[in-house]
Amino acid sequence: MKRTFFQKTFNLNVTLLVLSSLCFFLKFSLSLLIQLLETSRLAAAYDVFSFISEKLSLLAHYIQLGALCLVLIPIFLIGIELIQRLTKDSLWNYVKSVYQTFRMRQFLKQEKQSEPIITVENQTVTRFNPILKGFNQAVSKCTVDVRKESVNLFIKMPRTQQAQKLLKEMEGHIKEEIASRNPSYYFSSAHRVKQTLCFTGTKR
Repeated sequence: MKRTFFQKTFNLNVTLLVLSSLCFFLKFSLSLLIQLLETSRLAAAYDVFSFISEKLSLLAHYIQLGALCLVLIPIFLIGIELIQRLTKDSLWNYVKSVYQTFRMRQFLKQEKQSEPIITVENQTVTRFNPILKGFNQAVSKCTVDVRKESVNLFIKMPRTQQAQKLLKEMEGHIKEEIASRNPSYYFSSAHRVKQTLCFTGTKR
């Protein structure tokens, strides 16, 4: 089973939108810094302040251009998806796909990522659990695509055997969770396609 256009582009869109937001924030911060330099110029160091302000203004300009490019790419991809939904499916299913994707990621995330250990000197040290770290990194890429006739859930398989075992133990709970959110669909058992765990629901 192949991923849909929505599932192929969703993570990319989220990443680009986050990066563009960071760029706009950085540009805003640079603008404030430039204004601060403009208002606090010293006569003795006028040339230095002018040079710094000029370079910061140029940097802010390029950052703004980069941010605009980062925004335009997801807008273009989302536009294609919306057109496809309008012609072949519905916009409401697109909204449900986005919502259920984030909800499923929240459901799959394992909160307890560290555990205390006692050293030889009887000091308590918190150790990060690498199994849960790898597990959370993998499931954070999952996507849910809701369509008129089907619902597809794709979860990236973790790399380690222990993390894969944890995901395997959760299959029943995952199926119950996705089925409860889509009661009009019948979900079969999970099946693995290469490095992806798939749950497929068909219209009742």
